[in-house]
Amino acid sequence: MARIAAVPRCEHAMRRRRTRLVAVHVGSLSQLVRPTPPPRVVGIAVVALLIVVETLLVYPLRQVMTPVLSGMIYIAGVLVASMMWGMWLGLATAVASTLAFDFFHVQPVGQFGASNVREVVELAILLLVAVPMSAVADLSRLRAAQAAESDLTAEMARLLLHADDLTAVLPAVAQSIARSLELPEAAIHLAAVPGDDRRSALPLRASTVQLGTLVVPADVPERTMQRLRERVVPSLASLLQAGRERAAVLESLEASREQLRRLAAEQAALGRVAKLVAHGSPPPDVFDAITTELHDLLDEYSTWLCRYEPDGKASVVSSSPIGLSANQMRWPIEGENVLIKVRDTGRAARVDTFEDAPGPVAAFARKVGIRAVVGVPIVVDGRLWGVAGVAWPRPEPLPADTEARVADFTDLAATAIANADSKAELAASRARLVAAADQARQRIERDLHDGAMQHFLAVAMQLGAAQAALPPEQQQARAELSRALFGLNSAMDNLRELSRGIHPTLLASGGLPSALKALARRSLVPVDLDLHTGRRMPPVVEMAAYYIVSEALTNAAKHAHATVVHVQATTRDDILHLSIHDDGIGGADPHRGTGLTGIQDRVEALGGHLTVTSPVGGGTLLLATIPAATVPCAPA
Repeated sequence: MARIAAVPRCEHAMRRRRTRLVAVHVGSLSQLVRPTPPPRVVGIAVVALLIVVETLLVYPLRQVMTPVLSGMIYIAGVLVASMMWGMWLGLATAVASTLAFDFFHVQPVGQFGASNVREVVELAILLLVAVPMSAVADLSRLRAAQAAESDLTAEMARLLLHADDLTAVLPAVAQSIARSLELPEAAIHLAAVPGDDRRSALPLRASTVQLGTLVVPADVPERTMQRLRERVVPSLASLLQAGRERAAVLESLEASREQLRRLAAEQAALGRVAKLVAHGSPPPDVFDAITTELHDLLDEYSTWLCRYEPDGKASVVSSSPIGLSANQMRWPIEGENVLIKVRDTGRAARVDTFEDAPGPVAAFARKVGIRAVVGVPIVVDGRLWGVAGVAWPRPEPLPADTEARVADFTDLAATAIANADSKAELAASRARLVAAADQARQRIERDLHDGAMQHFLAVAMQLGAAQAALPPEQQQARAELSRALFGLNSAMDNLRELSRGIHPTLLASGGLPSALKALARRSLVPVDLDLHTGRRMPPVVEMAAYYIVSEALTNAAKHAHATVVHVQATTRDDILHLSIHDDGIGGADPHRGTGLTGIQDRVEALGGHLTVTSPVGGGTLLLATIPAATVPCAPA
């Protein structure tokens, strides 16, 4: 097992050794085939040295191989010259090597020329092999230069086309150029920079627009400078232009994303406020939601809503953040501020500075550090109701789109106000109808009591007097008068009961507890009363409570077959709470009869709420809440 495990380890070590050798070979070759060659003088000196060394090496090699093969050692110098300095120096090296071989190793030695055809062929072979090898080496050098340029272009593209900030990556791009071209230094500026005696400036242009400048040392070799102008600068300019366009696109996309995020946040805020409006929330709740949402959207802005009052002042109905004292909730409309501008023009207005502006509003703005304000009118049913304002402490004016962003919220505020006005007007109208109906009932009851009842009473008294005046012997006439008087009394009792149903007199004189106790005494079903009403309530409220209990007792006797009814009446926080619960058969449906429907309409007309719970076999429970402002209690 140990030997088996050692074999992979040995193979892995051999692979790593071969990898290192290949890396060394590639690194050495890359140093030899350089895209930017050393100076040509150095090349000539190196070539001369190589020819001398090769000439000396041929002597021992001729002892072990043929003259042609030993002369092939000159190919090494040709390859080095071609790879490092180009094909022309390689060709010159091939010719010089051939001549050196001819002079030192071909008979007659010490002279140029060959003594026989064989030696001519050997020299020709050497020259014919050296020239193509020079061309191949030069091609390799060109390929290396192209590869280096491609690598440099790829590196510049990677840096410039993946950077969010071009300025931040320009030093890295310049360093890549300097490293690739073996420059001591390089710099890139996004501006036109002139050159001088110490540095050369290469403009980076896209069409006719100068994007920047590439600055390199002034003593750069002409061949490197030519390469910079022809290869590097066009690529760098194109990539710089592409990077700028990419940065512009990214900036535009980021601005679009930011705008979308802002629009989404605004739509969400508008949706929350609209939900309050749709659910019929009171205007103060909607106002607070508007100022809070605007403040959250605009961050450092202060927001407020003002209502124009008939006395020429403006009242702050909501603000965010909340920081106004009681004496800062009403402001006179005078001086220079958006309240006056909106009132006079009916359009959105702004004040960009309160410096030297007159009036108490401007003085307050300077005191709390407000520099600029925008006001948007709130128009309800064509009438200027108030102003939605936005303020901030910066010295510059508010953004140009502030009015438009606030306008959507003012539309919701106007809708909430209009809905509240409509609901209030409808409730007042229904309350007036209920009050008018109660007054008509009271008038009918009074007419019955003062008219028909009194007339019936007078007739009964006359019949009683006539009966008393009859002689004893007229027993039959006396019996007829007694029956007539009994029928008249029964009719009076029925009329009196009808009068109580139309409008209970005891309710007006004794209040709700007395009237409910009278109802309980007349009820066919035993009633358990629990009354904690305290002070008297408005007549319309007491009348509604009376009819609720009356209808419940009637239904319990006629339909529910109940054995007992529990009635509880309590007043808490100016609200009358009624609870009527029987132990009957249940199953009551307010939609199948007019009694409960009429009661529900009466309660809702007074701003109250009525719920009916009547499961089959579980009795019936009526819960009613009616707003009631207390009034002084009338004597019982």
